Amino acid sequence: MDWAREIDGKRCLSTGAMCEILGVTRQAMNQWEQQGCPKAANGWWCPADVLRWKGMVGPGLRSEDKADAISWREQKTKAEADLKKLQAAAAAINLGVIKGKYVPADEITDTLSRFFVVLKKSLLSLGRKVSAEVAPSVDEPTALRVSKMVKDIVTEGLEQISIDGTYVPPRPKK
Repeated sequence: MDWAREIDGKRCLSTGAMCEILGVTRQAMNQWEQQGCPKAANGWWCPADVLRWKGMVGPGLRSEDKADAISWREQKTKAEADLKKLQAAAAAINLGVIKGKYVPADEITDTLSRFFVVLKKSLLSLGRKVSAEVAPSVDEPTALRVSKMVKDIVTEGLEQISIDGTYVPPRPKK
């Protein structure tokens, strides 16, 4: 029996040959035909067209703007494949949690909150400590100015971080 033929300038294979190459049944080929798979002639298929239709070669119909051109069954199959990928990713995250790779968000939030409270208190006390260190060398108003200046710079920096998330140091006055 003849299994290959040229039809309209395209090399085509018989249904039996296509089934054997693709590893599918004749019923599957018939279903594909009903779903819109291109067929060269009765019982003859162009492998390039079939593979392109299946999205296995060439650009296929994978872009969202061409999604309407894909049959609803193909859309369902793609959606199911995407769902399985997402489920696998979720399972990997859950396994990581079980193995202790990930720390719960509440625990991180509590730890960071405590850390930033301690940091804020330490930074705000910096002005008083600097003032106490320089007090023996300068007069009292100068020590108070130093304390206020350090406190203002620290407060401004903390405010910038809490609002914008980044600190921009003040430019030195010339």
